[in-house]
Parts: sequence; C-alpha cells; structure tokens
Amino acid sequence: MFISLYNFEKEVADKFSFNDPKLNDTTLRDGEQTPGVVFSIEEKLSIAKLLDDIGVQQIEAGTPIMSDHEVKAVGAIVKEGLNASIMGWARAAKPDIDAVLKTSADAIAISIATSDIHLQYKLNMTREQVLEKATSMVEYAKDHGLYISLNSEDATRTEFPFLKEFAQKGMEAGADRLRVCDTLGVLIPQSTRYLVKRVIDEVGIPVEIHTHNDYGLGVANALAAYEVGAEWASTTVNGLGERAGNSSLEGVIMSLTKLYNLENDYKMDKLYEISRYVEAASGMNVPLNRSIVGQHMFTHESGIHVDGVLKYPYTYESFLPDEIGASRKIVIGKHSGKHAVWDKLQELGVDVTKDQLLVVVEAIKERSQKRKSAIKDSELKKIAEKVIAESDSQ
Repeated sequence: MFISLYNFEKEVADKFSFNDPKLNDTTLRDGEQTPGVVFSIEEKLSIAKLLDDIGVQQIEAGTPIMSDHEVKAVGAIVKEGLNASIMGWARAAKPDIDAVLKTSADAIAISIATSDIHLQYKLNMTREQVLEKATSMVEYAKDHGLYISLNSEDATRTEFPFLKEFAQKGMEAGADRLRVCDTLGVLIPQSTRYLVKRVIDEVGIPVEIHTHNDYGLGVANALAAYEVGAEWASTTVNGLGERAGNSSLEGVIMSLTKLYNLENDYKMDKLYEISRYVEAASGMNVPLNRSIVGQHMFTHESGIHVDGVLKYPYTYESFLPDEIGASRKIVIGKHSGKHAVWDKLQELGVDVTKDQLLVVVEAIKERSQKRKSAIKDSELKKIAEKVIAESDSQ
C-alpha cells in the first residue's frame, strides 16, 4: 500500500456514502473567468476533447449569452459528438436560456444567487422573486428538453430553510440536480458534509458541489461532499478560476483513485498533458510545487530522498510519474548526496572514482550555495571532468 493505511480503517471508511461520483468540468466557463484568460474556439475544442478522453462525464463549455463567439464555441464542441454531456451556463433569464438552446447543448446550468447579501446588494430582489424567477426558468428550459443543473450561487452563505425551499421548488419545476455553490470558498470539510447530507436527506434532489479555493480547501470540500452522497463535483484543470480558483480536476481524480481507492474509468495518464495544454492556452503558469501536476512533484534533490527514490520509488512518491503522463527528474545541487551525483554522472557517461566523486560532490555544494540554485547537467559534467583531469595530473 503506497498511501496511508488509515484511509481504510473501518471507523473511517464506514462513514463514507459514495454515490457514483461524477465530474462536471468547468474549465471552459469558470476557468475562463480567471482574470486575463481567453480561449480561442480551437483551444476550447482541444480542451473539450482532452477532457472527454480523460472520461469527464459533463463539460460546462461556456456562457452562450456572452457573445456570438461563445455561441459558436459551445456549438462547435457539441458538433464533435463527444461522449461527455455538453452544458451551457445561463442566468435565470429567458435570453440566456435561448442562447444555450442555439448551441444544441443537451444540458444547462441555470444560476441565481440565494444568499441574503447577494439578494440585497447585487440582485435587489426578494426571496419570493428569486423563487419565482428560478422555477419559471427551470420550467422553460425543461419544456425545451434540457437536462438542468439549478445553481444556488452563494449557497453556503444562504440560510438553510430558504436553500431547502429553493431546492424543493426547483426540483418540482423540473431541475435534475442542485448545484450547491461555495462561491467564496468558505466551507470547511465538516460543514460541507453537514450541508450536502442535509440537502440530500431533506429534499431528495441529486447534489453537485461547486467549490472555490479561497482558503485552499477546494478539493478537500469537493471530496467531503462526495463522501456523503453528492453525485457531482465541479472542477477546473489546474484549478483555474476567479480569485484563488476552483477545485482542480487533477486533484479530485487522483484523490478518488488513490486516496479512496475507488474504481473509475478516468485516464489518469492524460492529466499531465491537459495540464500543460491549459497552462499554455491560458497563459497561467502552473506553480512548480503545485500538487499532482507541478514539475516538482517528481523532482528530487535531497540526498536522502534521491537515494530512497532510486532504490524504490514509493519511498518518496505515492504514485509514479508515468501514471499521469509525467516523468521523474533528479536535480543536482546543495542537498545532493553522492548516490544522486554518481547516478547522474553515469547517466551523462562520466566515470569517476570514489575519491573523485567526493570532490565533485563538495564542488557542487559550494557552487550551489554561492549562487542559490541547482547545477545544470552541462555544469556537472564540466566539474567532473575538471576533477578527473586534476586527479590524473597528480
């Protein structure tokens, strides 16, 4: 077992009520709402195809009411005939729904805020007006044959009696599921479990959790919702999204697969590829130390770590890089030990004696310390060749 054995203790696992967890990826909608991010139609198509290859069940492809460009983009994705359901996002307004209908998408997300702070300061609407607007638009969309996710924006700051009424009336009007939006990322896993379970138990509507990452808990809260029976979670590639972003596609998939050991058909070996593609298309660099897809996930420098990984990868990796389509890298620098340097020199085709190796290691540490960086392979080779030459001349 390469992850914690405590994940599967009976006292832990008995509290889980997984209900066939599915993914709605919103990279092309919420992800594109990241400040400064704009995808071309060609890029949207490529991302949608990669998401479909991975096995994402539903792709939220955009907001058609926004522009003719968006209508064309969502429509182009629909025409690809992907296995995934294609969803368009809309406010609770007839023109928005009509714009989604133009794309021939099979699903729609109808969104309206429910918290008192949004009603008072953003919408200037009463609760009764919100209920009337939401239900009438759900009925309109259902009359046109669409699968409907009714979105409760800012649900996690909405008083439960009203959230419950919103969900009940939405379901009666024809909503297929309720999207519980943690719009400001202010849930903790315990409250996520409480809220999602209560909605499921008291309303009976399927739940999707939509989490943001303002406090770094996006993936944790998505998983917590799954644990108590949420059927869907929203994700974005690389955790793109407004402010601190959304729960990440790669984080949720790898957690379900590895940390919970749930059987699924997701193609994990495509995760690194889609991460790099979205990084380039969005212009948003993936931090080196980002979980799952960051380059430092499989980059080792510390002598103790390198020695362990070279002997048995699972000493310092809970999954192997090729499982997500990535590769391992050994970096030589201040913290490198003789085993790592020896292995790297062999890779570079340089043979040194044990005494020469010790001199090379000391030279590396001194140079790395002075300039506060690792050593390039070309530099290492020059250092070793210099040490060999000096040794031979003595």
